[in-house]
Amino acid sequence: MNIHERILEVQGLLGRTLRSAQSDEERELFRVATAALMFISETGTVHSFEDYLQFRREAPPYAVASFETREEADAWLRQHPEPPHGAFVLIADEYHIVMHVREMDHRQLFPHPILEGYLEQIQQAAPPSTMPAFETREEVEAWLKGQPAPLQRVFMMIAGRRHVALHHRNLNHYSIHLLPEPGPGRPE
Repeated sequence: MNIHERILEVQGLLGRTLRSAQSDEERELFRVATAALMFISETGTVHSFEDYLQFRREAPPYAVASFETREEADAWLRQHPEPPHGAFVLIADEYHIVMHVREMDHRQLFPHPILEGYLEQIQQAAPPSTMPAFETREEVEAWLKGQPAPLQRVFMMIAGRRHVALHHRNLNHYSIHLLPEPGPGRPE
């Protein structure tokens, strides 16, 4: 079943469930869920949604843009015709959340700890006992660019410290993160 058929099936399920909803509040929640699926279809984001569904279990938290500096991110936010409120962006590989109060056209980026839980989760999967080793981040970036196909996630050592490179498929970008040192209750 392709993504269009899946969306139609879910909309049908929501419609059938709506009929048996016990309260006006429940019915409104089903209407909102149905409208969200319609919005995905009508705004041409079906394939992005399909990618999100396919890769969300293994992929890092979704980010809509990546910037090397805060200044670049702020310029993007100022110039954006409709900032994506609640979305994440990467600034120097650190997650920030986009806040936009439409009525006042107030725009702001705030650091967000969403990656912490993800890094803990992937460390539970026990990184490989042997990892590629590099002296600098620049060496890592060159090595990643030289791979024949993007690697979803790569554990590595940089200057003797454990890191992970995470591929953001929608951005064609790797973010590189220092991992906490193993300790009591943490996998080696």
